[in-house]
Amino acid sequence: MKIPLLALALTLATTPAFAQVDFSGTWGPRLNEDQPERIPGPELGDYVGLPITEGARQFAESWDPSRITLPEQQCRVHVSPYIYRGPLQLRISERRDPVTQELIAIVHKISTYDQERTIYMDGRPHPDELAPHTWMGFSTGRWEGDRLVVRTTHIKQGWHRRNGVPMSDRAELTEHFVLMDDVFTRISVLHDPVY
Repeated sequence: MKIPLLALALTLATTPAFAQVDFSGTWGPRLNEDQPERIPGPELGDYVGLPITEGARQFAESWDPSRITLPEQQCRVHVSPYIYRGPLQLRISERRDPVTQELIAIVHKISTYDQERTIYMDGRPHPDELAPHTWMGFSTGRWEGDRLVVRTTHIKQGWHRRNGVPMSDRAELTEHFVLMDDVFTRISVLHDPVY
């Protein structure tokens, strides 16, 4: 009686979770109703739907779009909360342990500014608050059913919208990645205790 139960337990232990989805491949944006937000950018002073502080409003209202013509601003990388909303090609691959084949990370290769973003899937903790911040931040992921939920911290200061709405380096990004047929959807929520 113990042998069949042991065999069933071993079978279940070696079977990958059925809800995990492989997002590997190359993805390009579909620009529909959000084209004005994503390509030319929102109008100056358009903060509709954004719960921003007075400090964020003041920062945005003093923002001059011509500053991006300055040489030191022309190659400034978009931070991870913003970079997916522009014109980009996204290549996704998996990094697996060579022996166990367990998923270590999901890697996003982003064409805009040739950025690489690693989403750790192996349960490692986020670094302490004094660790260096990067354009893409430090990301960890977990599966909720067939949805990949990603938490990102340690992102450099940037902007939330191209009309000057700022984002501090204390912001935390939560994303949900979902694949339905051939449509790959990213849903993001940014919590910024400063702005």
